[in-house]
Amino acid sequence: MALLVWLALPLVWWTPLNVDEELTIRVSDFSFANVFDIVSTKRGGGPLHFWLEHYLLGWWPSVGSLRIPSLVFICLALPAVALVVRRLVGDEASAGAVVLTAASPIPVLYATFGRPHTLLFAWIMWSTVLALKAADDGDRRLWAAAGATLGLSVFVHPTAPLYAATALAGALLYAPRDLRSVLRQAWPGLLAFGVTFVPYYVRTLHVLGDRYGVSSGAARGRTFSGQPVWEDARHFIAPSAHDVNYFTVLAAVGIIALLIARKRRVVAFCVLTVAAPIVFFSVVPASGDSALFFDRYMIPAIPAFLALVLAGVLALARFAGPLRVVVVVAAVGWLLAHELHYTLQHRDRTQAIAIESVAHAAAQQPAGSVLFGSTGTSGALFSSFDYGHPANLLDRYVALRSSSLPLVDDDSCRRAQPFVRGPKTPRYGVWLFYAAFPDEERAAARAFARTRAVVVRPGQGYFVLRSPGKLPPKGLIRLGRAYRLAWRGAVPSNRRVNELLIADRGLLGGRCLPYGDLGDPDISPHWPPARTVHQ
Repeated sequence: MALLVWLALPLVWWTPLNVDEELTIRVSDFSFANVFDIVSTKRGGGPLHFWLEHYLLGWWPSVGSLRIPSLVFICLALPAVALVVRRLVGDEASAGAVVLTAASPIPVLYATFGRPHTLLFAWIMWSTVLALKAADDGDRRLWAAAGATLGLSVFVHPTAPLYAATALAGALLYAPRDLRSVLRQAWPGLLAFGVTFVPYYVRTLHVLGDRYGVSSGAARGRTFSGQPVWEDARHFIAPSAHDVNYFTVLAAVGIIALLIARKRRVVAFCVLTVAAPIVFFSVVPASGDSALFFDRYMIPAIPAFLALVLAGVLALARFAGPLRVVVVVAAVGWLLAHELHYTLQHRDRTQAIAIESVAHAAAQQPAGSVLFGSTGTSGALFSSFDYGHPANLLDRYVALRSSSLPLVDDDSCRRAQPFVRGPKTPRYGVWLFYAAFPDEERAAARAFARTRAVVVRPGQGYFVLRSPGKLPPKGLIRLGRAYRLAWRGAVPSNRRVNELLIADRGLLGGRCLPYGDLGDPDISPHWPPARTVHQ
């Protein structure tokens, strides 16, 4: 657990905001009752995480309250990982699996992501602990508890039904009795699962179908990389450039060793857990962005895969005789070093984005300044602002880091209207821009040099502009529009600056229309924002 915290905690402040985190912030702005209505009738999925953030962000609006809960949840998941793997393949494998899960690149990546993925991971893992114990003991009360907790995961995340159903089916396969006997014992669990899962799922199914773009004519197996789902999945759970690597070879050895030891039910549980998300996202026809196969969809499968890997390690270590423990420790250490290579590489690349420098520069602006919407271009994934972490969310990050700098979120005219209609007190205005490439940075520097703006350069690619004097609200809107027009002329590839210019024109003209999902275009990575029927 300490290893995971050491690896992940700095990323709370080093990582640019994601569009899904903006969704968390936006939905959390609404009342407790409205959160449920939005999630169940407009977005689909579960309200639990939004309710949590509704209270946390209301109490302490900050990057920490947005992201640290995810780190807490993944830490809470690790003891459950230990219990699951111990029941499957023993104590030694359990210890190794916890260490390797804590350092695995994908869990570390999402340990500080302000969305419910680690909450779902913890929920599914602890529910699986109950389900496997019920399978071993044949206790109907345990089956009922396991079925209920798995069913209630539908209130956590839209993909929860996949993992919950897989865990329940896996526990049925794992139970060391014939199927008829297992079903006689497990029927309370199946009933509890249906009672807790079906009503809410049916209520949100039509919304989810639209959000994910499910239709018979849609493409299957869509990934960001363009590779097959199984190949991306292999990379997510067994980090390597090659399909045949230390992890996959050891997992294959583990399967063979478990089959030889007549532990077919353990193999069935692990293989089903790993294969289910791969098969599901390979065969379901869907066209929405949410239906792309994301790395996070393999997080709940990692412990089962590592159980097979550790079974392989233990099988080979038996040949070492009295040095068996030394071989096991060395093998786990080697696998850990392999994971850390990828995990630390990502951490270093994220730190190099130097987003904290912008927050520090903005915090040093004169008291009473106001921050306006940011914009910029995108570069390589996790080395720059990118598709999922666009520069138009830099303003939100800075506002969460600097409580003394109020944000005028003028990427939507309607959201900025209260500022224009409010007090006419003159203030300084602050605007943020980001150029991902050197030629864009040079062009922007020349363009801003021709203005009278006070320009601060906190890091490579960043521009923090401040008005040369205090102006009333509409004066700041006009000045910001001039800065944005200068930027657009210098960096024409940044088409999304037009979103801000449209809002500026509406604010100056006095006519604003609702714009973007839930009135917040930053929720979408696209410009103009992609919109579905129910969103």
